[in-house]
Amino acid sequence: MQLPAFHRTRHRLCFFRLDPQFCLYPLTPHPPADIVLPDPHQSLLGQLDEPDRRQLERLCASGASASIGLTIGNRRWQCHLAPTEQSGWLLSADMDPVRHQDALGLMEWQLQQGWGQQLKPLPTQLPTLIDTLITQLQADRIILWRYYPNEDMLRPLYSQGLPFLLRPIRADRRYLRTLQQRGGLSYSHCAQQPLLSAFDYLVKEGIQHRLDVPLPAGKDIAGLISLEYSHPRAPVTPSDMQFVATVAGKLVQLLGQPVESASPDDLDIGTLTPLLCRHTGQDFFNQLMLQLATLCGADMALVGLQHHRQDKVRVLSCYADGQLQPLFSYHLAGTPCTFSYEADQHICIYPSKVAEQFPEDSLLQERGLQAYIGLSLKDETDQPMGILALLFKQPLDASAPLQSLLEQLAPRVRAELLRRRDQEALMVAAAAFETQQGLFITDNRLHIQQANQAFADMSGYAREELAACSILRLRADHPHTATLDAIVQAMEQDHQWQGEQRLLRADGRELAVSIRITEVRDGLGMVHYVCGVEDISGQKADKQRIERMAYFDDLTGLHNRRFMVEHIAHTVALAEHEASRGALLLLDLDDFKNINDSLGYATGDALLVQVAERLGQFAGQIEGASLARIASDEFVLLCPNLGHGYSAAKTRAEQLANALSEQFLLPFQLGSLRLHLSASLGVSLFPVAELEQEEYMRQADTANHMAKRIAPGSHVFFSQEMADEVEERLRLSNALQQALKNHELELYFQPQLGVRDNQQLGLEALLRWLPPGGKAVPPGHFIPVAEETSLICDIGDWVLQQACARIQGWQAEGLLPGRVSVNISARHFHSPDFVSKLSALLQQYPAGKHRLTLEVTEGVIIGNLQESRARMSQIKALGVGLSIDDFGTGYSSFAYLRELPVDEIKLDRSFIQHIDHRPQDKAIIACLLELAAILKLTVVAEGVETEQQLASLAELGCPAYQGYLRARPMPEPQLLAWLAEQAPSSVRR
Repeated sequence: MQLPAFHRTRHRLCFFRLDPQFCLYPLTPHPPADIVLPDPHQSLLGQLDEPDRRQLERLCASGASASIGLTIGNRRWQCHLAPTEQSGWLLSADMDPVRHQDALGLMEWQLQQGWGQQLKPLPTQLPTLIDTLITQLQADRIILWRYYPNEDMLRPLYSQGLPFLLRPIRADRRYLRTLQQRGGLSYSHCAQQPLLSAFDYLVKEGIQHRLDVPLPAGKDIAGLISLEYSHPRAPVTPSDMQFVATVAGKLVQLLGQPVESASPDDLDIGTLTPLLCRHTGQDFFNQLMLQLATLCGADMALVGLQHHRQDKVRVLSCYADGQLQPLFSYHLAGTPCTFSYEADQHICIYPSKVAEQFPEDSLLQERGLQAYIGLSLKDETDQPMGILALLFKQPLDASAPLQSLLEQLAPRVRAELLRRRDQEALMVAAAAFETQQGLFITDNRLHIQQANQAFADMSGYAREELAACSILRLRADHPHTATLDAIVQAMEQDHQWQGEQRLLRADGRELAVSIRITEVRDGLGMVHYVCGVEDISGQKADKQRIERMAYFDDLTGLHNRRFMVEHIAHTVALAEHEASRGALLLLDLDDFKNINDSLGYATGDALLVQVAERLGQFAGQIEGASLARIASDEFVLLCPNLGHGYSAAKTRAEQLANALSEQFLLPFQLGSLRLHLSASLGVSLFPVAELEQEEYMRQADTANHMAKRIAPGSHVFFSQEMADEVEERLRLSNALQQALKNHELELYFQPQLGVRDNQQLGLEALLRWLPPGGKAVPPGHFIPVAEETSLICDIGDWVLQQACARIQGWQAEGLLPGRVSVNISARHFHSPDFVSKLSALLQQYPAGKHRLTLEVTEGVIIGNLQESRARMSQIKALGVGLSIDDFGTGYSSFAYLRELPVDEIKLDRSFIQHIDHRPQDKAIIACLLELAAILKLTVVAEGVETEQQLASLAELGCPAYQGYLRARPMPEPQLLAWLAEQAPSSVRR
């Protein structure tokens, strides 16, 4: 590459050409006389110390742009290397003396002093400041972004260093806000930073470190400047951040200035020096269009590739309307670019009225362009290969400086176009060879002549090392692969072979590969073998992983449910054959869901791992035992050979169950967290005559559920009575679902009366199940079944709807039997949509407000006091009363009565039954009544059946009661008749 001569030094840098022999030739005017340059006739390597020499050789061998520090002539050169054609390098060097401790502070002071002078035009100032940053902070790339708030877009205006495709990025407002608040952001692992997710090019281009500093614009952000490093760097210091912020402040001033076109006399290729020296490829074309349009005042600048056999140009980069435009293609016919076909013409100028001369050119017409200057680039055969054009909306007064500038740019632009064309041609030609599949070609002696990169990566050898290497050296013998003789025989018969082999990698590891060999002959009749190689080690690993996933648990490493089901079948069959007995123990952790909900799933998983380890050690002490995790918190221990008789096997299983429970006596330590845990056990003995294999797991699960109902941490052996009970509960649950659909449920009502005057105060709605043609199902029989499933919520919704509808109907008829109480289950009360459904119901039946009371048990509230308090406040706000049912039998804490917005407590019938002959119960009721009076709560005594009980309540001052003494629960018609028989004051019309 031939760079233009510089008229003067710029940016306080000197530029050199480093040839493949490491000889250094200056390209810019010599530095001051006190700086000694290396001898250009001798290798630079011989003039460096050992560390610098090794570092320079390594960087040049990598073939990529990089920054490096070199000590030459007692000075420390801060250099940047960029590859050029003919395997050479462009080296830019800052030859300042070794910096002091506060070098950045000194540099900042010098910049501030220089800024006091008259500002130069933006095209000159911007590269100068960027050069200062890239030199002082040794960044691999610097990008200047402009923020457009109306679009929420960050658009790159300028970049130096590593090649970079200029394209806009969607701005993340959280990122911008954080950037503005902190005054700068430094990232040491860019690929792992959520705030940088919009900058998706970072991972692909291997950017490891990045420093972002905002360009302030009052309280807003005008943009930002990004320093990017393709290698790890030391943490950013406050002085680094301050220096970048200072330069960023200056850049804001420059961005705020109007961009003025340069006068023809001021056009200078030196302004484009950073572009010519630091950019290549697509980044070069993008930057060139941006800089040329700004420098020349052009309204549009474009560069494109041209095929001499096609009347078409493919635009590689186009700048217009203040930004890079989407790429496009256009036909040359009818455009000013047709001059490129003229062999003796390489510059074409239309200083004015170009749109009138080419009326068919839609681009000229739509944009109102009046002037055109184009440069035609020819290849080595003098055929047209590209176009560089500048277009203007105003006529050109002087075109000679523009022509001179384009002619100076022609060699570099031509070189970049040739490189782009050759790269595209090579990409097409090599596509068939450089695929993801490994390929190599051998001669008739099986020596490799050529190998693609995929095979080199697969083998672990460099491509140069594979040249002339015998493929026999890369083959590892394996008993399950075809022998070499078998391969040769197949090639002689069919001239091709395909099969599995083992590739011996450079590091000594063996790799399973599938190889396809085809015999071909060249034009001279020489035999060659084309070999396609596919790495199937991943497939084999996937197969093993699939097998492991099929039979093992990922979290704990134990066997999973699928394995255990198959293993049970095998174990039971073996036990039947050997007339021995064994046991299946199903272990379920108690209240494990609460651990997940309160401490998080990560803690829960860590706890499961420790449980698995402890159980694994226990199982390892039992001969022939197998352990599996079959569900989230369920484990199965299968123990064969416990004896030949039923009694012996059960005794041994009992011992194992006790020992297994003892494994949970010690707490589990998770860091600083200590957790105590228990587990319930269900035990099933095998074999059992005529029992299907999958039934053993079901039996153990049934026994486990029974153990949980008895007490956490207990164990239960399966019995047929358990199975019958479970089957009955399942039948009842299904029948209850059908009953809800078939309207077999009905509301009964039991009056609530005043203790002293028996005046009717209200009603309690009670649910009854009346199957057609059958006996009524007691609530104590079906309600617990419903509460075990979500069916209780559906039933509760139905009861509330029916109760509100009755209240609305009674009001319409002029009947006001007081408040109506409805029992609410815990599952229903804590359902997410309970309050919203209740609100909608009261809007449909407004008479329910201030007449509906919800009864909940103490257990419903205490389970989650904070959530219950908030929910009860919402219910109270709807105009619904709240009552604590069965008070005194559950958790019985006076403290929560003070905190909860309840209106009433209901004394459980267990206190009322013995009030006549148990002074203790009478004393408790007296205390509760006194407490209720202080808290201003209504009290209702339940289950009053005798006159003596009623008299005792009257003596204690209890205000209300309900029970069989005065009225049993009754359907609505009977209730209305009962109300009619009461005193007139009981039913107000």
